Amino acid sequence: MDVTTWISHRGYCESTTENTAESFRAALEHGFTHLETDLRCSSDGHIVLCHDPDLGRIARHFVPIHLMSRAELQRVELPNGQRLLFFDEFFEEFSKFDWILDIKPENAAQTITKLHALTSDDSVKNFLEKHARFLCWNAQHEDILAARIPKAKFMARDKACYRAGTAALFGLPGLGSIQRNQTYAVPPVLKGVPILNKGVVSRFHDQGAKVIGYLPETKRQHEQALKAGVDELLTNHAHFKPAFD
Repeated sequence: MDVTTWISHRGYCESTTENTAESFRAALEHGFTHLETDLRCSSDGHIVLCHDPDLGRIARHFVPIHLMSRAELQRVELPNGQRLLFFDEFFEEFSKFDWILDIKPENAAQTITKLHALTSDDSVKNFLEKHARFLCWNAQHEDILAARIPKAKFMARDKACYRAGTAALFGLPGLGSIQRNQTYAVPPVLKGVPILNKGVVSRFHDQGAKVIGYLPETKRQHEQALKAGVDELLTNHAHFKPAFD
């Protein structure tokens, strides 16, 4: 029987701030070895782990990240005295684990250029090629990254996931342009309709593709995704994992 791989979305944030060292450590304490995070670039070319274009939601600081230097970002205090995490710090502590790296679209080309520059270090290159998968939000950025890091592996983009999920739901996977060896994110519910079931997942598998259950919220939705046979489960709720181990 295949075992579903659980992936921690931005770390475990019950008492920590997302995408911080503290959130990732909390996820590891709950048994996660696969995690997801978001990459952006500062004004002076340092990669910082942050989901939003600014820090308004997590720190009430509304200057766009790409207009702030590393030194300025380091001075921003997050709740409970936590700090933003930069790629060099992230790599030093967490590179032995497996990651989904979400390249946020704002200034993505600069982020990709910096990642490519970091591959001059063989250990970083090995990590990005063997322990990371990338999510880009448009084809242009994916093409740029593929040219810079030819062995990079990519997740299906959002529109491809929506198209494939809808086609699988209606039993017409051939209309979804489902690609062999690709991984598609499928939520528990699509436009109010429960979608994650064995039939939907099997239609992806029949096409040689994989399914990642995308951000179930309740324990019941986690159970629904696991019973459907998803290959991976991306979750904000690390505390649910022990109940299903």
